[in-house]
Amino acid sequence: MSFKFRGKVFSFALSQGLFSSAGIDTGTEFLLKVLSRQWDAAKRQGKPLPQTVLDAGCGVGVIGICVAGALLAQGDSTLLPGSFHVRCQDRDELANIITEYNAQKNHIPPGLLSSRTEPLLGGPLHARWDLIVSNIPAKAGKPVLADFIFRSAALLNPGGSVLIVVVNPLSDFVRSQIAQAKVPLQYEEQGREHKVFMYGPLGSASFPYGSMAYPFEGPLEPVQGAGHLLRDYPMYHRRRGDYVMEGLAYSLDTIQGVADFDTPSEAVQAAAKLMTRLKGEKLRVSPQGSILIYEPGQGHFPRWFLAYLAQEKKPEEVSWMYRWVFFSRNILALEASRHNMSHETVLTIPGLDLSVNRKSLAAALEPESRAYDLIVGFPQFVPQTDRIIPLWEGLQELLSPGGVGIMALPASEAERFDRKKPPGFHRLGDCKRHGFRALGYRVLPGVSS
Repeated sequence: MSFKFRGKVFSFALSQGLFSSAGIDTGTEFLLKVLSRQWDAAKRQGKPLPQTVLDAGCGVGVIGICVAGALLAQGDSTLLPGSFHVRCQDRDELANIITEYNAQKNHIPPGLLSSRTEPLLGGPLHARWDLIVSNIPAKAGKPVLADFIFRSAALLNPGGSVLIVVVNPLSDFVRSQIAQAKVPLQYEEQGREHKVFMYGPLGSASFPYGSMAYPFEGPLEPVQGAGHLLRDYPMYHRRRGDYVMEGLAYSLDTIQGVADFDTPSEAVQAAAKLMTRLKGEKLRVSPQGSILIYEPGQGHFPRWFLAYLAQEKKPEEVSWMYRWVFFSRNILALEASRHNMSHETVLTIPGLDLSVNRKSLAAALEPESRAYDLIVGFPQFVPQTDRIIPLWEGLQELLSPGGVGIMALPASEAERFDRKKPPGFHRLGDCKRHGFRALGYRVLPGVSS
């Protein structure tokens, strides 16, 4: 997909697995048009262009790459590579990888643009920016959007700006949050479907942390993860709920930006149903064995599985004996599921799939094993891609001899997955639930590598 910004033509690879897969989003186009006019006005007034830029929620990197390319094309001696930097970040590891690819495709030097898997306003502690840009996702939730307004204004350098575009139904809410924060509103422009706001920075006479104006406690620094997202950033918390699957009760906290916040998905419930049919003696998870949960979401399945293990084994054997590894494209899902495992020690790894990331998943284990006794996965299939064979390749390389793999898939994908079963796997069971199937297999000796 080609796109022109400030006289320079850019080329972008899009993805069926990310936002706006059919073309450049109209909100992104609108934001970049406004940004270009603002830069023209700044140049006429003799103001410098930004040297530190954050593209928050970058998707495939359109905004950040256009900004970086335009800055590079200025020909100004003060804007040479190394004198300015654009940081693109998104909660989705696929967005991170495609942004890196698109930066290379458009000949953006690595020292000028970096791509990271981070929350909207995550990043290095004490980081400050001349410009923060975002086509902010409406589905982030109003508490997260409210925090974005306050926090982004506080993360600006003196003279900096935040430029965001939102869908029209959110424009009144965003404007009210800007006013509530007493952040200078520099500019706003109404479009057909979107509205652009330009505001900031937060002045020294701003509200105190924890005041009525800012409903969340803690300093307005870049959002940090490391297993403390829900504790330190309550705006991400959605609800605390009690749930029952297969007769076993459990509780967990749900988080904004991750699916299954009201109820476990049909795929998760199918996997739990299959697990109860297999019974504990068929799992053969060795003492101090390793369990990999692929795309854990909010943590429904691993949290339920703890209750299941407690029923099958002595309570003192449940907590300490397993090494848990969670693996997902969505780092917010990793934060949520790790949080919901309470006192369990969980290693989280962002990545795309079992095959692409098999080396990092193997390296997460003790050197003497490098294999998992149990892998339970809820793969997210991207349209127009075939991940069946790579999924089997990952299971072959990551499961220990005698280990069990359980995959919960849409029924159409499950049928294809089962047909592609390679030699050396024995099917243990199959459970169907409302358009989904959970399939269980044991790997026979000599298959795992």
